Amino acid sequence: MRAVLGAAALVLVTMHAGPVRAQGGAAVETLTEKDVPASVTQRMRCKSTAGPMSRRPFAGGFVFSQSCTDGGDTLVRVVYATDPNGAGARLLQFHRPEGRRMSALASISFGDDQISGTTGRLTRRICRAEGRWRMEGKQPAPGLVYWRQTRDCEGKTGWQTVIGRRAE
Repeated sequence: MRAVLGAAALVLVTMHAGPVRAQGGAAVETLTEKDVPASVTQRMRCKSTAGPMSRRPFAGGFVFSQSCTDGGDTLVRVVYATDPNGAGARLLQFHRPEGRRMSALASISFGDDQISGTTGRLTRRICRAEGRWRMEGKQPAPGLVYWRQTRDCEGKTGWQTVIGRRAE
């Protein structure tokens, strides 16, 4: 899937509750429940899973992603680990422009050390938002580089770009 966010075009892999597709030859694995490292399961914090766990090399480590249903909406959670066996596993937090964090997104895409995703309703005034985070730092964590939002729940009109850092 090609997504254009701001001026940068990225080739992305999108994860919903459906099948996982590989990007640029990256090895994406679908794991059975018994193959998921215990440290990853503990950090994922899904009340109820809505699909299989996937694992892929990403940003010098590995990301494990899974769709979860926690109260009605299906959201994707992402755990980052330093190796495929779950060493140093931690749930990724996605910052919003005002500083609040989200531990899950409605949809998620991976590409070149960046994670893109969408949200549903955040406030009475923001019904839909899209963001892009680049993995940054010594212990890679998502740093917000792009954010746009709209009152239009269908996402067809009224988009306002809040943050648009230049891609480095």
